Amino acid sequence: MFLSESDCKPVGKIGRIMKQYYIIITPFFPNSDSFRGAFIYDQVRAIAKNSSYEVVVFKSKSITSGEKDYMYRGIQVHLFDDIQMPSYILNGLTNEINCSLFMKAVKRLNIDLDNVVIAHGHTARFAAFPLALKRINHNITTLVQHHDPDPFNIRNGRFATKRWNAMFRTWMSTKLFNQMDCHVCVSRFVEESLRKFPHPTDSLYFDSYKRVLKVVGNETPVNIKHSYVLYNGVDCSIFNSESHLAHPTFIIGCIANFVDWKGQETLIRALDILKSKQDKLKMIFVGSGPTLQDCMNLVQELNLTDIVEFRKEVHHHELAAFYHSLDLFVLPSYFEGFGCVCTEAAACGVPYMICKGQGAAEYILEEESDLWTFIPKDYEQLADRIDYYRTNKPIQHLCETFDIDILMKQFLNFLESL
Repeated sequence: MFLSESDCKPVGKIGRIMKQYYIIITPFFPNSDSFRGAFIYDQVRAIAKNSSYEVVVFKSKSITSGEKDYMYRGIQVHLFDDIQMPSYILNGLTNEINCSLFMKAVKRLNIDLDNVVIAHGHTARFAAFPLALKRINHNITTLVQHHDPDPFNIRNGRFATKRWNAMFRTWMSTKLFNQMDCHVCVSRFVEESLRKFPHPTDSLYFDSYKRVLKVVGNETPVNIKHSYVLYNGVDCSIFNSESHLAHPTFIIGCIANFVDWKGQETLIRALDILKSKQDKLKMIFVGSGPTLQDCMNLVQELNLTDIVEFRKEVHHHELAAFYHSLDLFVLPSYFEGFGCVCTEAAACGVPYMICKGQGAAEYILEEESDLWTFIPKDYEQLADRIDYYRTNKPIQHLCETFDIDILMKQFLNFLESL
């Protein structure tokens, strides 16, 4: 539910104030300690702002967790117990139990299910929860939102390449997906990955995921009733170019978790080429993760410590100031469903570069693709792109809007047509 308070604190029950509910069920949502899921927070605010729905947010938690319901910047977050299989083994096996736990949480809030209009689950396994609501009220429109090019969520876990595990997870997701009223995808890349599954798209460069797809083989595609591409929008009241200033030092920024497919090594090796061509150059990486130490070691090995800085996570509402300190933003990932950091940077007046075929690359004009996109892992091409930009300062033109209010109004209009 959307409220006015701005800090985190325990909450109570929901009164029957509004007549129509839009229920969101998600495995991630920001809190006072972490901004993971900030894009869903922005989405919730935009739905509440641009509709008359009472938006109610449910977030899963471990059954052993002592977490309590909380409020985050005006939004109540209601927690429910969720049993997750270890290392994603037979992921989905506990769906019925988890649906029962979820429905108990819904009943505690005294929501009249006859007044629920939309039930919106985030990620494959969470498609089960909107369907649990629809079993009671058949008029509910059920949505599942896919955030990355692995819409079935089969690549994670130690046993991802075991056929018995991959096939069960595929079967379970397919069973859910065939019942959904609409699949919401954060890019055309993600939508194509969903529709072509288990066959790889032309834009798929991630070998690890390709191997899992081969294990699945030639399964029957999902029967998709409707799909909609909803780009992760930007709150332009927060992210804008009003405070952006030029800098004597050319500063490049990158915000991403340090995992293999995020590709920070590509950017570091591009910097190694650029250091002999460009003076007053600085690179700032923001993020954490398992490949961070490897990247730090590579920076030392290439003698780049004078120009490369590593920072930890920045709070979502402090990001605008970071973008304003940059001259260029680069996201070298090659398995990126969208990459909202790119459009946040653009909203702040900072052009971005991204690998070809990735989600946010869809915003780049085709005639400008050689300025702003590069082949995954090709650090020489990336170095050339950065060098050309710094020397010539071309203006970046985007072909889609990133204003979240515009995107959400279009999405809500689409839902009314279903």
